[in-house]
Amino acid sequence: MNKVIQVHKVAIIGAGAIGSAMAAYLTRKGYSVGIWSRSLASSPRLYSGMFHLQTSGVFSNAFEIEALDSLSRIREFDIVVVALPATAYSDVLPDLAGHLTSRHNVVVSGSLSLAPLWLHEMARKSGVQPVITAWGTTLLAASFQPDGTLHIPFTRKRFDIASLPTAKTAQSLALCRDLFGIEFDAARSVLDINLSNINPIAHAGQLLINFSRIDRTETWKLFENFTESGIRLAEALDAERLTLASAFGSKPRSLRRHYAQSYPVEDTGLSDMVRQISEDGSKTLGPRALNHRYLTEDMPYGLAFMERLARVADMPLPITSAVISVLEVMTNTAIRENNRIADAVIGTLETREALLERCMGHRLSEAS
Repeated sequence: MNKVIQVHKVAIIGAGAIGSAMAAYLTRKGYSVGIWSRSLASSPRLYSGMFHLQTSGVFSNAFEIEALDSLSRIREFDIVVVALPATAYSDVLPDLAGHLTSRHNVVVSGSLSLAPLWLHEMARKSGVQPVITAWGTTLLAASFQPDGTLHIPFTRKRFDIASLPTAKTAQSLALCRDLFGIEFDAARSVLDINLSNINPIAHAGQLLINFSRIDRTETWKLFENFTESGIRLAEALDAERLTLASAFGSKPRSLRRHYAQSYPVEDTGLSDMVRQISEDGSKTLGPRALNHRYLTEDMPYGLAFMERLARVADMPLPITSAVISVLEVMTNTAIRENNRIADAVIGTLETREALLERCMGHRLSEAS
């Protein structure tokens, strides 16, 4: 008997660089893909109901992807990939929860601030139980170039995932391996995945040593200017992250190990790996303005949320807290107040044990 191969239909939520790259990647693999975002209607790449992309890097192709005119159309798809900036979580995820069904499998890419937990609990309150799978990073790196081309320098080799409820993680592992064509490992819970996201750590180190470039709106290469002092800061922040993770019984990989598994480099130490990434011609550019996602997303939804988790664990993060405070002064921004979902995800009376139970999908919380 011939094996029946299921052709999945995948809806991508978010049409930024990562969402667009995911749509191109899955279209290239032969899946039926639709893409939705609130800003898509005004995109110059949209005409005749199709979203047009030209990619370069690991694959160079022209793509036509169906643009979804309403979020309600996700009911036509069996898989939903959320590739949103963290700043859009509070605007989009409540609406998304209202359109999900119990047959949906949802992947939240590069998730921050326990957004998958929030989405899971909102869906359950609506009477449905989709499988929500959290990724602490993205499948690909991607950035739009000045000519409009979407450059995709690499796809990641392997990373951890976890689902809500946790009993569905094994099922999600098989689905993600089949769908995306790389290896995935099972983490204990979505909290472990949240604590595995190293972007806020690395980006803080890269930002603080390059603020004069941001002030002058210079064009600068990220890895070429990720020098020793910034690397030392990132490693100190990483040590606090790993200590916090241990307080919750989690053992995420280090920043150094993440780089070794994400980039085509050997694990010879963080400084050597950063230098190799730069010498290999990385096109990733650093921020030229304060409204960049490294600041607007990774600091309030990453570092400040980590500080919030530390309060639940009743432990200080002195370097992390100092970095947030310095960045608040340098950017004239209340970073700690700019996380719009923190109060919804973590209640004021949340305990470590209660949060762990929620992150396993064992109960709903009044805080949600």
